[in-house]
Amino acid sequence: MRATRETDLDEACGGAISSTDLARAISLLQEELGRDILSCEVPQPRRANIWLVRGKQVEAIGLLKKEFPDLRLSGLTGQDLGDKLALYYHLRVGDPILTLCMEVPKEEPVVESITPVIPGADTHEREVYDLLGIFFRGHPDLRRLLLPDDAPEGFHPLRKEVEARTLRTMRTKPVLKPVITEERGPYMTLVIGPQHPALHEPERFIFKIDGEVVVDVDIRIGYAHRGIEEAAERRSYIHDVFLCERVCGICNVAHSLCYCLAVEELCGLEIPRRADYLRVVAAEINRLHSHMLILGVAAEEMGFTTLFMYIWRDREMVMDLMELLTGNRVISSFNRIGGVSRDITPSLISKIRERLPKLRERLNHYLEVFETDPTILARTKRVGLLSREDAIDLCATGPTLRASGVDFDVRRNDPYAAYEDLSTFRPIVREEGDSWARYVARLEECLVSVDLIDEALSELPPGPVRVRAPRRVRPGETISTVEAPRGELLYYIRSDGSDKPARLKIRTPTLTNLSPVRKMLEGVFVADIPVVLASIDPCFSCTDRAVFVDVGTGERWSCFLDEIGRKKP
Repeated sequence: MRATRETDLDEACGGAISSTDLARAISLLQEELGRDILSCEVPQPRRANIWLVRGKQVEAIGLLKKEFPDLRLSGLTGQDLGDKLALYYHLRVGDPILTLCMEVPKEEPVVESITPVIPGADTHEREVYDLLGIFFRGHPDLRRLLLPDDAPEGFHPLRKEVEARTLRTMRTKPVLKPVITEERGPYMTLVIGPQHPALHEPERFIFKIDGEVVVDVDIRIGYAHRGIEEAAERRSYIHDVFLCERVCGICNVAHSLCYCLAVEELCGLEIPRRADYLRVVAAEINRLHSHMLILGVAAEEMGFTTLFMYIWRDREMVMDLMELLTGNRVISSFNRIGGVSRDITPSLISKIRERLPKLRERLNHYLEVFETDPTILARTKRVGLLSREDAIDLCATGPTLRASGVDFDVRRNDPYAAYEDLSTFRPIVREEGDSWARYVARLEECLVSVDLIDEALSELPPGPVRVRAPRRVRPGETISTVEAPRGELLYYIRSDGSDKPARLKIRTPTLTNLSPVRKMLEGVFVADIPVVLASIDPCFSCTDRAVFVDVGTGERWSCFLDEIGRKKP
């Protein structure tokens, strides 16, 4: 329901809203901005889009921030509409998402940055600048984030005038130089990355070190950017299920589920309840796999190789459960537009449920280890601190957000699939805000996942597991979010009525957790860097190499990342 006349705004923005937070946010903007609101639409009960006059986004977000102190930027979508550009600010106002939309002319693609209001928008704005060429005036450090540093000036690949199929390798000017800080004196530069064999998204961290203490850190991503958003626009909605599933191998269920939910909303499909329950089972097995993987890696980063081996041994039980449910151990290929790929038999249900008590026993044992082992406590307690205020301002998500005392989980606050029907779900929130809290929160979430799997299978309703979906999707746009293992995952899809999406935007949890990790690393010792980085679950492996540079002498030397972790301050 959309209104374009001021007299219709109240009717359009109030009729379909089920959230008091969303109604309060819209009412506030209508009262304070008046004619600066061009239109309003409510595509879903917990979603609303407001189109603003260009340049009013900072004022609007400032008003919302005063009314909703926990306001966070869930994502920033930029797109080329042909003759103009557009920006979509996806904001969490309490539980629902309010999207502020704004047109940007191509001949003058300049808008004000919202980082003074929401500092965590830093990385989001850099991404849009890099891929779409929109300049954010007032941004503290507006430079490329994904493309190479020596990419041609003015080249922005998501512009419609850029034809991806005609791009060819080109020789650029040799502008890249060794990364050495300009400071003189006691500082050194420590470079970690970008090569990460176990990660689909390599990242480079450049640390400024004062003796053994981290003073500052710069983060650079994009070394393995595969252009999935652009590729998705050239494939059908059905084929894109498998493409999105490969954004992240470990979180494949979350990505395919989030994508399918968005397409199903556009199609107006009603998904069978049995499929919803099976989606919960798959998602929670996927969460167990992801959490146990990073907990094992964290143990290795602390020098606790024995614990690493034990956790990864028991992770095999989780992969066996995924194979029983979906037929695959890692890439599940389980979710489909309209439901899931296959049903589960009573005998398979019994096999899965029979293995859960043993898994729960092992997880309780590892929780006890993390709570009592002196090595783990010494390496994680009061290390990598992130306050509740910083977690909100820097737009942290997932266990990183909840371990700093913010009680928000998409599964409860913006529910999907069958989570509303399951009584065993409870969000894990801790107040410590340190690396230990982030690790323990993941272990406690594993125990909740086991309970959810057991309840969903015991209460599995009868019926079909899939409905037929059309090849062509009716025109419209929608946002879908799920609680992936690393945090809130957001998909935005715009349809033009064809069998291919006109725009697909993916905001992964790691992207929005990069700003909080910079705050966590301030003031930690060099030896604590691997432990703090692993606590946000960026899937780093211990095979990275680090380069040290002595600024005073220019001397350079290297060592393995695990050697840094064992170096004592």
